[in-house]
Amino acid sequence: MSAVIKNDMIKASLKLALLCLLPAAASSQESDLDFFDFERASLADIIDQRTGVTSRLEFAARQAPGLVTVLSREELRHSGARSLADALPLVPGLEFAVDVEGNIGLGIRGNWAHEGKVLVLVDGQRYNEAFFGTAQLERISIEQVEKIEVIRGPGSVVYGGSAGLGVVKITTRGGKSIDGSAAAASYGLMTRGGKAGSFNFAYGRHGAGSELTAQLYLAAADRSDRRYTDFQGGSYSMRGNSDLESRNVNLGYRKGGYSARLIADQYRTTQRDHYDDSVLPRPMDRNFDAYFAEFSREFSPADGLTFTPSLNYSYQEPYKGYDATYYPRDKRSQYIKGTVNAVYAVSSRMKLSGGAELSADFAELIPPTTAYWFFPGGKRSVDYGNSAIFVEGVAETGLGTLSAGARYDKHEKFAPAFSPRLAWTRVLEIFHLKAIYSRAFRAPGIDNLAANPALKPERTSVAELEAGFKPGEDLYLTAGVFDIRIDEPIVFYVEGGTQKYGNYGETGTRGLELTGRVKKAWGYATLTYSHYVAYDNEVNFYNSGGSGALLGFARNKVTLNSSFKVAENFSVSPSGVFYSGRRGYYASGATKRFDDKLVAGVNFLRDGLAGGRLSLGLAVHDIFNSGYSYIQPYNGAHSPLPAPSREIRAKLDYKF
Repeated sequence: MSAVIKNDMIKASLKLALLCLLPAAASSQESDLDFFDFERASLADIIDQRTGVTSRLEFAARQAPGLVTVLSREELRHSGARSLADALPLVPGLEFAVDVEGNIGLGIRGNWAHEGKVLVLVDGQRYNEAFFGTAQLERISIEQVEKIEVIRGPGSVVYGGSAGLGVVKITTRGGKSIDGSAAAASYGLMTRGGKAGSFNFAYGRHGAGSELTAQLYLAAADRSDRRYTDFQGGSYSMRGNSDLESRNVNLGYRKGGYSARLIADQYRTTQRDHYDDSVLPRPMDRNFDAYFAEFSREFSPADGLTFTPSLNYSYQEPYKGYDATYYPRDKRSQYIKGTVNAVYAVSSRMKLSGGAELSADFAELIPPTTAYWFFPGGKRSVDYGNSAIFVEGVAETGLGTLSAGARYDKHEKFAPAFSPRLAWTRVLEIFHLKAIYSRAFRAPGIDNLAANPALKPERTSVAELEAGFKPGEDLYLTAGVFDIRIDEPIVFYVEGGTQKYGNYGETGTRGLELTGRVKKAWGYATLTYSHYVAYDNEVNFYNSGGSGALLGFARNKVTLNSSFKVAENFSVSPSGVFYSGRRGYYASGATKRFDDKLVAGVNFLRDGLAGGRLSLGLAVHDIFNSGYSYIQPYNGAHSPLPAPSREIRAKLDYKF
């Protein structure tokens, strides 16, 4: 990055920061601090709850210009989910697979999305690290979550080059949800002796136009207690060799139009599976520390017009764990982003939004990293800048709601990217229809470019249709189809023990997603079915050797998320995910169809104890001890990574 560009970006960011601190000409409307009360909500309330993940404007979920799944705090609580690895597979089309070094990542609709293709936001902070674009989802506390919003499709029109296939937006609990102080602790024991424990403390208060939250999360667990075996026959017990430790502090403050967020997140892991076909002789640290800060100021200089300048900063040390023999490289990055967003209500039936964004990534190698691992040109540090402008218009007509948006990104290293989206939605009381076409891109990360400076962004085109029907007050059915085409995907592979990246041909999937939701006085149940078939795949690294399937992901998936009130303040909540046989490598150069798997569990929850302050839970995870493993979704010479065996976990929640 030239000194002129860098100075201009720093100056622009400082100007944005000053705007955040200036007094407003007129105070904006107070933010709605109410949280969504799933327990008391009707089915109509649930399917029309507000969401802001698909746009900078808020929509009811059925009207939003995207196929959206929203998981509420109460649904997560009743399910007994230990982490996002339990929660996100309940979403149609989402599945986890193994990458390298004990890390798992998301696939979306049969496509591998871990590296830079699915954006993970926690309270607006980009959790994806800058080197590869990955996000370690198990580090995020389920106990802190108020809701999870998932776009099962591109988000580049809003978020740029890290949301080519999907977005996971996590909102933690606010002051009104906590309303005082609360603590939660859990402890679990796996069949083969693996252990897991967590502690969460939350404080929150709210008043007229203001709220304050402070949350602390501590956790330690074995990723699994089963045996990992590589393709050469090397084997070890994952108990004591796959430690996961989390320490997180999340602080939030909002008053009037001002808001601030600070997050310190330390995620520490150990691994022996490494990134090729042989295990390490001893455990090695692989740590992911991250720190985030955001400041924003919303003000309204005129009726119907709102401006929101914001400034984001993050510092991350991903994949840290220097080892002179096996990983003689450590690195860190800084990210700064300044954004100005404006919303103008032209009339009660038309809104416009638009703005600009400047961002920069700074990366450097930490001593004693040797010259062999330096960035291209023998550099110990690199920096890249990106600028973007975006616009969206929404008009409500007698024939439905039309939404048109576009984003233009200019990165200093590669060609500009244009991400348009056109959506039409039609919502009536008993049905809705959606038709969406969007284009997206994945921007190469810092280490992608270090491995191959000639990399180009991959381009994605997606068409989606969805229809929903409400045959009764307590039942809602939806059906959707999609067509995904990825041009020149950025592919990771290992050759001669060296990690490489390249743009290769095209790939994609087609499929359908079905959902049925029922909510009655006895509780609720959500049943989903998702299916994909590979389409025009030219990437041999993804080829499974089986008809219609890509490596690692089930072509057919069925999920159940339910809860039954069997007595006052006592519920039994069965949940489960069925995966049809997945294709994957079982030996060097050889693939097969792995068996169908049913990963099911049940959670028993007793509320209302100690004057309504105490809740007790007992969950059984993977009740049938399925032997489920995460399969690598590309030809990277990595054996399937065993998931935990059956686990029994007790949990206690207390409100002060």
